[in-house]
Amino acid sequence: MCSSDLYPTGTVLPAFVDTHNHLMLAARNILGVPVSQARDIPQLVGLIRDRAAGTPPGRWIITAADWHELQLAERRLPTAAELDQATTSHPVLLQRGGHNAVLNSAGLRAAGIGPSTRAVAGGFIARDEHGQPSGWIQDAALDLARQVLPTLPAGALGAGLAQASAQYAAHGLGTVRDPAVTPEEWRSYLQAAAAERLSVHSHAMIFTTPSAIAAAGSVDAYLDSLENQDIRPGAGTGRVRLWGLKFVLDGGVEAAALRQPYADRPGYSGELMWDPAELARALAACAERGWPVGTHAMGDRAVAALLGAIRDASERTGPFPAGTLVVEHGGLIGDQIASAAGLGVHITVQQALLTGLGPAFVAAWGPDRTAALFPWRELVDGSAWISAGTDHPIGPLDPLRAVHGMTTRATPAGVLGPEHAIRRAEALRLYTVAGAQFLGLPAPGTLSPGAPADLVIYPADPVTCPAEQLLDLTPAATVLDGQLTYPAG
Repeated sequence: MCSSDLYPTGTVLPAFVDTHNHLMLAARNILGVPVSQARDIPQLVGLIRDRAAGTPPGRWIITAADWHELQLAERRLPTAAELDQATTSHPVLLQRGGHNAVLNSAGLRAAGIGPSTRAVAGGFIARDEHGQPSGWIQDAALDLARQVLPTLPAGALGAGLAQASAQYAAHGLGTVRDPAVTPEEWRSYLQAAAAERLSVHSHAMIFTTPSAIAAAGSVDAYLDSLENQDIRPGAGTGRVRLWGLKFVLDGGVEAAALRQPYADRPGYSGELMWDPAELARALAACAERGWPVGTHAMGDRAVAALLGAIRDASERTGPFPAGTLVVEHGGLIGDQIASAAGLGVHITVQQALLTGLGPAFVAAWGPDRTAALFPWRELVDGSAWISAGTDHPIGPLDPLRAVHGMTTRATPAGVLGPEHAIRRAEALRLYTVAGAQFLGLPAPGTLSPGAPADLVIYPADPVTCPAEQLLDLTPAATVLDGQLTYPAG
C-alpha cells in the first residue's frame, strides 16, 4: 500500500512492460479515419466520405487500423467499388490490422495494382471473376501501397505519439517494445522524445522486408544504409531507444502458415514470406553485426521454419548473445516448446490477440487450433524464455484484461484452452519482471531499492481481487522515472 499528499492510496505494482506493442501504429490510428465506429459498410463509407470532404483532392485518405470486419453487419471487408462511393478524387487506404488493407480504385492506380499485376510472393491481391483487383490486399502486396504513401506533415506523428502514449500511461504501462517502425517514423520518435512528449519508454524496431533487403543488394548493404542514418541498436534519446529489426515470416488470422489447411479455405494453408534458407542467412548476418531481430511467426508451420532458421543461423555464427533472435507471437508453438527452450530464444506472447480476434480465429482456423494458441502453462513449465504483451492496437491495450485472459482463457468466443491457463502471479511476473529482464532494464520490474521509479497504483489489489474485477480495474496513478504520467499534470 502507499499513501502521500501527491499519490492516492492503493496497491503499488511495477509499471507494466509490454514487449510487443505497436505504439507508432496507435499514434497513426489517432490521425486516421476512425472506422472502428462503423457498424456496417455504409457507415464506414460515410466516415471516409466525411474525411474526404475536408481533404484536398488527390491527397491520400488513410484510416485507423483498429477494427475488424466481423464488427460490421455484413461481416466482410468492403470492396474498392464500395469505397469509391466515398470518394473518387482521393486514393483511399482502409487499413485493418497490420496485415490487411482495402484500396479504392484511385488507391489501386496509385499503388500500380491492376489486372496485369502479377501475384506477389508472400502476399495476396483479391480479384473479381474478371481478374480485376477488387481492393483487398494482404501482407507483401500491402507493401505496394505503403511504398507510395506520402510522409505525414511535420509534427503530426509527434502529436499522435503524445496522445497515444498518454493513453498507455492511463492503463499502467511504463515500457513498450514497438515492432514495426520505419526510418521516417524513427525520426518522429526521436523528435517526440527530445520534446519530452512520450509518457512511456519505447524500444523501437525497424520494419524490414525481404524486398527492402533485395533493393539494397544485401543484408550488409541494408544495415549499412541504416547505420549511415545513425540508426543502430541502442541509439535514441530520452524515453526512446532503437532495439533492432522486425522481420515477418507469415501472416495473421488470414495468412498464418499452418501445417493443415484453413477451416474456411480448403486447400489453403497460409504463406511463408521468406525462404527459410534465405531467412537463416539474413538472421546470421544481422547477429554477426550485433543487430537483434524479432521475427513474426504465428502458425505452426511458420514457428517450425523460424526455429529451424535460428538453429541454422547459430551454426553459421556460433553462439550469439541471449535475446538476439526473438520469436514474435509463437502462436501455435505447442510441439516446438522444447526446441525453443533448447535454443534459448526469447518468445513474446500476446493473449490479447485472442481477446481481440477470438471469433475470427475460430472462423478461420477452427476451434481446436484456436484453443491451442498461446499455451502459457506449457511454456512456463517447459522453461521457455517468454514475456507478455498485447500486440495493441490489434489486441486490447489494458494489461489487466490480458492477465484475465491468461489466467481464465476467457475470450469473446468462449473459454478456449483452459488447460493452458497460468496463475495470476505468473501472469503479472511475465508482464513486469520478465519483460524488463528481456529488455535489459536495471533492477528489472521490481519494487526494490535502486529499481527505476516506474510504478502503477491501483485502488484494489490486482494480485488478489476477484477475477472479473480485473476487467474493470483501472489505475489511480502511473509514475514513470519518478514523474506522474497519469493523471496527467
